Amino acid sequence: MDNTDEIIIREALPEEAKKIRDLIREAMEFYRMSSGINSDVLESLTESTESVKERIRRHHCLVATCNEVPVGTITVSYCDNPMKYSFSAQTARTLREYRDCAYISRFAVCEQFRDTGLGVSLMNEALRMPISTRSGLVLLHTAVSNVKMRDFYANRGFIVLDSEDSRGYERGLFAYMSDQNRRDNLTA
Repeated sequence: MDNTDEIIIREALPEEAKKIRDLIREAMEFYRMSSGINSDVLESLTESTESVKERIRRHHCLVATCNEVPVGTITVSYCDNPMKYSFSAQTARTLREYRDCAYISRFAVCEQFRDTGLGVSLMNEALRMPISTRSGLVLLHTAVSNVKMRDFYANRGFIVLDSEDSRGYERGLFAYMSDQNRRDNLTA
């Protein structure tokens, strides 16, 4: 990227689904290898263009473009029942305090733009969206073995609520809580 290249972050368009799918596959393959995850457990690696198109239509899918080419993406979805992410008494204690939440998925940055701040910009945009600020709770999962991603989320204010291995690898449930009192109670 040089000084004439401009990054634009905006809502994705359905006609960009194939390029976004390809971006996600490339980034998720890197994530899979960095996390030591078997190749057959990440649904993002086999997702169809049509399912990406449907996600763009139904959820808040942001895309970062450089010269009109997708170079990053993140999806924020509304969840009317955070307890669906509960898998232990530990997570239930926290999640039952919320009536709804936002859930982040399909966060991907192409290789050329990793470690440039683009991921931070995408995450910041996702956390500023009304869907993310309404309930005060944003959730996501990531592989516990991926120290770089765990640190990235921690640096954005996410905390690990719990972890589980139902998909064949240990996945941490991370939470961003805009209500400081709840955060203080969890870390005390």
